Amino acid sequence: MTYRRRYLRRHRRLTGRDLAAPAIAGLLLAALMNSAGHAAPAAVAPADAQAPPGSVAAQVIAFAQAREAESCPYVWGGTGPCQDGYDCSGLAQQAYASAGITIPRTSQEQWAAGPQVATPAPGDLVFFAGADGTWSAPGHVGIVVDPATHTMIDAYETGTNVEYDTYGLPGSQGGLTDPVGFTDPAEG
Repeated sequence: MTYRRRYLRRHRRLTGRDLAAPAIAGLLLAALMNSAGHAAPAAVAPADAQAPPGSVAAQVIAFAQAREAESCPYVWGGTGPCQDGYDCSGLAQQAYASAGITIPRTSQEQWAAGPQVATPAPGDLVFFAGADGTWSAPGHVGIVVDPATHTMIDAYETGTNVEYDTYGLPGSQGGLTDPVGFTDPAEG
């Protein structure tokens, strides 16, 4: 089965927000054409690669970026402020709280609260089974910063700070290569 067909099969549930799907399909086509030795059309970045200023997504990302800039430590069960540290779900919860949106405390509860989306946008949450979770009850969560580059901000583990990371790419730290899925708490 080709990569494009596997991708489309895994991401077949679309929402009304998935206007970037044609751009993503174009990027996939370009990658497939390049691998086959054909000239590829110019790549187009997804239309929603940056959060609109003043949006919930921009506020959520700005909160997480500020915690990264402050080098806030990972602390299991942490919900801030910086000197007290954050864990992954505490960072997500407080980032959404900064934008006036209440979400549950743990990654498992955040996943269940949804709403789940097929195509991530800036500010969405990305979930992973993690060391203490499963595919149906994920144990790790990050905040999507740029879906085009698979960049997120998360609080990963003891001994690290809130940091930028990648998801869904070979070489992503700690098994973050295969996300369980994405949610958009601002939509819910």
